[in-house]
Amino acid sequence: MPTDDRDYYSPEDFGDTYYENEHYGPRTPDSDSGPYNTETDCSECDRPITASDDLCADCERELEEANAHPDAYAPVFDELAIGYEPTVDDIAFAVVPACSRYEAIIKATHAFHDRETIPDLPTGFDGRTFFLIHEAPESDIRPFTVGRGALPDAVPVASEDGLRLLNKARRRTDWLDNPLEDRPAAPWFYLNDEAGAPVTTASDFVDLLDGYHVPDSPEEYTPPEYGSAEPELWIVPGFAYTITPIVTS
Repeated sequence: MPTDDRDYYSPEDFGDTYYENEHYGPRTPDSDSGPYNTETDCSECDRPITASDDLCADCERELEEANAHPDAYAPVFDELAIGYEPTVDDIAFAVVPACSRYEAIIKATHAFHDRETIPDLPTGFDGRTFFLIHEAPESDIRPFTVGRGALPDAVPVASEDGLRLLNKARRRTDWLDNPLEDRPAAPWFYLNDEAGAPVTTASDFVDLLDGYHVPDSPEEYTPPEYGSAEPELWIVPGFAYTITPIVTS
């Protein structure tokens, strides 16, 4: 048998290669011709379409509808709330019966939470609209001590500090039994009872004091660190604030 020492072979050396070229030739999607460049995918739904198109017939029809009626295809939500910002309105006071400082703070928390003067809340907000003095850092409290003096977190009304705070809150309250011309358009009530109802009239104020045990003299009140066997009236200050949503378009 003759020896074949050639280094090069041409297609003719293997006979007819048409079949191989037809079925096993290179499949290049970027080729300018051939059966593999006749289809592509719709840019919206990935359905197969001809290479000369960008959208399938269904997506083309939806696009025409959207262009013809833009309002009907507008986003449902033009704005999205991503957070909430509290703005302090002022110091308010809960006046509650309690036998100890701890009990007074607990009852004041419920009074502030259930208060009738709570501001309108933005949709989706499920947090608090207040915090008590004992929860606040000194830097937040300091601006509100001007004209009030020290702000204890909870103190019996009959104590020296309690009477001072009660009287200041009483003088600042916009009483509803004042003449109409003396009332502001948006009255502010500084005192809330155990149920969170604002003390809005002078008679309410008297009833509040008469309904609980208040010693006649500051010397007779029970020191907060000891507590008392019978409930006494305590005053608990807190920040009341309005909630504003932070919105992005």
